[in-house]
Amino acid sequence: MFIGEERQNTTVILSPEGRLDTMTAPELERKVWRLDGNIKMVILNFSMVTFISSLGLRVLLQIQKIMKERQGKMTIKNINQSLLPVFEMTGLMALLVQEEKMVLIRKEKTKTKLTLSLSGKVDDETAPVLEKELYREGNEFTTIYLDCTQLNGISSKGFEVLLRIQKSLAKRNGKLVLQHISEPVQAMIETTGFTDVLMQEEDLFVQKDAAETEALLSFIGRLDSETIPVLQQKMRQLGQAVTKVTLDFSKLTYISKEGFRIFLQLQGDLQQKSIALEIKL
Repeated sequence: MFIGEERQNTTVILSPEGRLDTMTAPELERKVWRLDGNIKMVILNFSMVTFISSLGLRVLLQIQKIMKERQGKMTIKNINQSLLPVFEMTGLMALLVQEEKMVLIRKEKTKTKLTLSLSGKVDDETAPVLEKELYREGNEFTTIYLDCTQLNGISSKGFEVLLRIQKSLAKRNGKLVLQHISEPVQAMIETTGFTDVLMQEEDLFVQKDAAETEALLSFIGRLDSETIPVLQQKMRQLGQAVTKVTLDFSKLTYISKEGFRIFLQLQGDLQQKSIALEIKL
């Protein structure tokens, strides 16, 4: 196994590549054992790790123990998406990863678009880390997407960072788009009044029940092949007592032909169920 190494004062970043299993995991542990006593932080960059076995997980716990004995710390960054279920099912996500509160778990690039997937919280401590990463990567992209599926919090400092990044991108005719926003983050965005600013093309429905028999679904962004399933899912989740549905399309920026077709189909379904439909444009 190749293990890249980068030192920054008392911090070392180790970047293993490939499988972390019975054959290769001990090699990573030996590398940590050989670090000099001045190293107080070991960051494991898992962006190139494609598999981890039970022994690999035990080695991670052992490395964490080694660093604690040295009054240091170990954490993991850039976990490959395919490895996340392993960490979550074993309960090691919080133990090994969440110590740094916000984790960049995935990074995807095209010629003009960068997508970063985040986990944890963007707070006063981690917001500068995100800002540094976005500035470092953002210079070559016109669009940056932040996948917030596993993000469970943003502080005022976090919002300041997002707004600065968005302003910087706008100067180059670029944009910052939040995707797949979790309910806690959605509530924070609404409370701060940044809904229109940070979610221009977000495929997100905000559901607010005016009463048990009424439902309001506000759609922000594009209604296309990617976001139609979200609309369908929200409609399926309506309670049986609902007699009226209001769809707020006032912030819709685009609707595809398929979007029109699905909308008409849903309209027919509601009529069959004797559910009134109101459209706000």
